[in-house]
Amino acid sequence: MSHGDQFNWILPLPNEASFEPYEQNTEYSMWRPLYFAGNGASPTIDQPESLAYPPAWSNGDRTVTIRLKPRHWSDGKPVTTRDVQFFFDLLEANKSQIATYIPGDLPDDVTSISYPSASTFVIRLKAAVNPTWFDDNELTFVVPLPQQAWDRTSATAPVGNYDLTPAGAKAVFHFLYGQSEKLSTYATNPLWKVVDGPWVLTGYSPTTATTTLTANPAYDGPDRPRLHRVVLESFPSETAEVDALRSGGLDYGYLPLSDAALAASFRASGFTVAPWNADYIQWAQLGYTSKTYGPLVRQVYLRQALQHLVDQPLYIAKAQHGYGSVNYGPVPDTAGSPYLTSEEATNPDPYSPGAARALLRAHGWRPGPGGVLTCAHPGTGAGQCGTGIARGAPLRLLFMYQTGSPSLTAEVEAYQSAAAGIGVDLVLDPQSLTTMYSIGGVCPPGPCNWGIILYANYFWDYGDPEVLPGAGQAFGPGNYWGGGYSSATADRLINGYHTEAGLAPLFAYENYISRQVAGLWFPSAPYQISVVKDTLRGWQPQQVFGDPQPSRWYFVRG
Repeated sequence: MSHGDQFNWILPLPNEASFEPYEQNTEYSMWRPLYFAGNGASPTIDQPESLAYPPAWSNGDRTVTIRLKPRHWSDGKPVTTRDVQFFFDLLEANKSQIATYIPGDLPDDVTSISYPSASTFVIRLKAAVNPTWFDDNELTFVVPLPQQAWDRTSATAPVGNYDLTPAGAKAVFHFLYGQSEKLSTYATNPLWKVVDGPWVLTGYSPTTATTTLTANPAYDGPDRPRLHRVVLESFPSETAEVDALRSGGLDYGYLPLSDAALAASFRASGFTVAPWNADYIQWAQLGYTSKTYGPLVRQVYLRQALQHLVDQPLYIAKAQHGYGSVNYGPVPDTAGSPYLTSEEATNPDPYSPGAARALLRAHGWRPGPGGVLTCAHPGTGAGQCGTGIARGAPLRLLFMYQTGSPSLTAEVEAYQSAAAGIGVDLVLDPQSLTTMYSIGGVCPPGPCNWGIILYANYFWDYGDPEVLPGAGQAFGPGNYWGGGYSSATADRLINGYHTEAGLAPLFAYENYISRQVAGLWFPSAPYQISVVKDTLRGWQPQQVFGDPQPSRWYFVRG
């Protein structure tokens, strides 16, 4: 794992703070989802890794029938539809506490689920959906759970069928959630020993988050591990990880962008160095629900002006050492992507302080004390500042960003300088990742006590992950990573690509969110620059959604 990445949530029903790719990768190595998102470098479903055969649709795209593959839990019991039912019962009763839940989506869009056999279940929906969207972005979050081991309300209570009532499902979830909070018991708790994936957790340090995964001898899916054990290390700093690579203490690690110049020396020392360009995008959230900053960032013209100050080519060339990729909206600009519109393939708000200045002047902003722009023409009409902005209000935004990344810091400081050049006052507020989560993570519902917030490395366009892109989880109702962005038009367009077959509705949403500048689009750095011993094989191609899939790794003689 990279600097700052710490596995500290084992229950494969994520809370908001643990809804991270590296958390989910580890969970899914133990508990397989119904459908596995990402097939090598392709943003599609990996059918062999999935627990079920491809879905069968009927009834005008309102009914889907799913048949499970013959797989087994590590205790010898078969994976059945009772385990699927257990998942859905916990989701239905506790959905507000589960990060994958989006209001209106699964399970809200379900009329009924029947389980005619141990291997087949049928989902009946309230209305017709886009089957591709439902398969790729809804069913990928369904994780059958071992009902025969987990359906209990305490560590000493017998296993029952508590989940079959809402009250019982709440009690079971409360118990499992509490057990997942007990990091010191991860390696010993018998709950976590019942898995259907290729790995079982056998060691864990609550202090360092060092996680040991051992091959599950009962695993009967594809890619049975060829390694006996994998140890996931978390480092206190990027320097510490680089030092561990240099000393030979890691078989697989990464270089921070700030140390990209070391790639040649590692290659000469018996390592393969390869940028991992996953299908993610990077954006800065805006504080839409902030009492102080919300009235500012809720103005579309102001967001477009702020976007004109993002110099993506400069950031890629200098801060990202040429490894980054541009972003102009909610869909990655990846080679051959069938999802990127022609409108989003070119920058609608290219770097131009002059264009930003003109936009702000046209909406009533004039230089004030210290050169900071202030609202000279309040109101909601043409040429005025907009709703909630008082006369004399300064154009000042608190900009919180994650510490520990020299590349990100360089981008933020360049952005602040460009903003200051036209009278926009960005007050920088560097914070650790933990603090960022504790402050930024309460928004929404908020209020957001910041104007802009930017995490290091990336955000995921696909939710975590949505295979069919669109960032509906990020900018739709009840979003967590959108800063509280809310738009009736966006909600209608999201509903369109959820319910109408084909890509046209997705394209309409994509173009709208891009021009709305729902977040500030920053260039994406590579997911990481992987540094891997030449004797370790099976790790390429690097998986499109950031899952290293160690069950495919093996060593060869040097």
